[in-house]
Amino acid sequence: MCTTTRAFHNETCKQPTCGEWCLSKGAGPCILVYVHLRQNGSSLMFNNCSNPVNKSCYGIDIENSQNYTCIYKSCQNMTGLFNCTKGVCYNLTDAFICVANNKEPPMNCHARRGHVTCKDIKGIFNCTVGMCERIKEPYNCERRCLDIPTLNKNVILMSGNKVYLSKCESATDLVTQKEVWNEALNGSILMASCHEVKRFGDESLTAVDCINGSLTYEKLEFFSNFTHLLNLHQRANNFTQIAPNVFDLTISNESLLLINLEGCVNTLSDECKKFFKHYAKDGSDHNAPARFPCYYSELKKQIAVARFDLNTEYNQFLFAFFLPSVLLITSCFTLVLCQQTVVVGDDSKMRYRGFKHCITADVDGKPKLDNGDEL
Repeated sequence: MCTTTRAFHNETCKQPTCGEWCLSKGAGPCILVYVHLRQNGSSLMFNNCSNPVNKSCYGIDIENSQNYTCIYKSCQNMTGLFNCTKGVCYNLTDAFICVANNKEPPMNCHARRGHVTCKDIKGIFNCTVGMCERIKEPYNCERRCLDIPTLNKNVILMSGNKVYLSKCESATDLVTQKEVWNEALNGSILMASCHEVKRFGDESLTAVDCINGSLTYEKLEFFSNFTHLLNLHQRANNFTQIAPNVFDLTISNESLLLINLEGCVNTLSDECKKFFKHYAKDGSDHNAPARFPCYYSELKKQIAVARFDLNTEYNQFLFAFFLPSVLLITSCFTLVLCQQTVVVGDDSKMRYRGFKHCITADVDGKPKLDNGDEL
């Protein structure tokens, strides 16, 4: 499994994550994606579950949200909470609540030369009609996902920007078929981070690639927010029999991600753009980073591949080997055939003569052609 740690533009690339045309690979700027590479987590089955809840808690969608570019005077009327980078600000008001105890003096982006004053602002800002105060770290920001029903729930599974909650009796490891948790024995709340969670029948849940299995005995209220659940998961005692700790599964802290073994595609249909839309999410937009299955080699752990199919590679190898070989053999056979069956006459014209040459012998036993000339 891979989790994206950072994605950035690079001016010169020897090995891009994804190139749109393989002939131009390695020339010019590109986007590089680095990932945390680890072994797979546990696959769990939660039994006799009731009242399941699925809650989505997304942050900001940078691709679709409106941005404010201060140098173009669009920051003059900003009001609310904003995340700014190099003078480009995104509105966080609908996604986050930040408690600021330490702020810098306000910057006036509404003044006559406010676009120059704020052209390079960076950080989290609380703005009122262009008067923006930068919130100093550390600050406490929580997602506006405040209505997660947690009462009478004893299983909480975090999956990216989603939270799955339910009241279950037990959990079973699907590989070993052993029971790893039981409500009656533990009397606690099970928390884990899983790649994918699905309903299985009416009273069961299946979770794939679960890590950081933890138990908490903290009593939950009627409703909780997303940030509180994340902090609760971090504070809980790790219980690796439920799901292993991510540090125990780590193969490489940072590996370069490639779309395939070549690091390029030849479809010319903006395939890399679609690839980066999913795989380049590194959490900088305050959403969960991308988490996906990937492939690696024991001899080269500093590189991970997103797309790999051994059967496809094997078939392509056979095609690339046998097709040229068949064409070569066919060409050689055709040349030999032409040499044996085609003759150039005295008039410089090519004629087909076949395999049987018309040769006779005179009375002296010397071979002659049909026209009487000696052979």
